[in-house]
Amino acid sequence: MSVTLFLIAKLSRVEPDIARRAMSTASAIDEMEGGRPAEFSRGPNAMAFALALFVARRPVHFYLGLAGLVGFPVYILVRIGSFLIEWGMHAYGQ
Repeated sequence: MSVTLFLIAKLSRVEPDIARRAMSTASAIDEMEGGRPAEFSRGPNAMAFALALFVARRPVHFYLGLAGLVGFPVYILVRIGSFLIEWGMHAYGQ
């Protein structure tokens, strides 16, 4: 199973086969105003279909946003660590 399908399944809390069907259905829809199947109208299936549409139409935005979810906390931790090191050097000397 690809990373995209794994993420869609985990984020929308559906089975991997439903995520796979949502991804293939979203890829098959050509026009923006195309209707969605009744299977993907309510509940977690609708969330899976929405994520699949987003990935199918804007994959760069999806993966950059995902990288930002990981990168921003790392950035904050680095900033806090550098502040603590600077504070320790100031308070306790070299």
